[in-house]
Amino acid sequence: MKSDRPERAEARRRARAERRYDPPDPGLRAYDHGLGTLSVDGVVEGHLASVVGRIAVPSRSPWPWFVIVWVDGTKEPAFEDCGPGWYTVRELDAGFLDHVGPSVVTQGRWGTTYRSGPPRVFEFAWLPKDEAAERWRSLGLSDRDF
Repeated sequence: MKSDRPERAEARRRARAERRYDPPDPGLRAYDHGLGTLSVDGVVEGHLASVVGRIAVPSRSPWPWFVIVWVDGTKEPAFEDCGPGWYTVRELDAGFLDHVGPSVVTQGRWGTTYRSGPPRVFEFAWLPKDEAAERWRSLGLSDRDF
């Protein structure tokens, strides 16, 4: 996705400016064990997997968690989203993810360190449920990744 597309840049600005977002599906069913592609200019660079738990406050709201798996098979640490802002959910619902590229991972004396990659804006598209389930297996994803 080219960053100079004015309609995408405006969508990103609008998403950041609004403090509240009401997802079209308040239960976030598509996000529970969902999987989508992350592309730049039509080239798939990775997949975004998600699961949905429940947060106690407010009123057992959905609590989506995400993991990115790059085309080389490396996985990023999990990250979460929650309302009322739903910043990740609102971007995905709009067909993009404003995130970062692959992390630089180092093993040191004190454990594994992740240094974020460069900022990237990805095109996002959900895979159909049956294809997503098969791809979860081929990518080696499990609920423990979240």
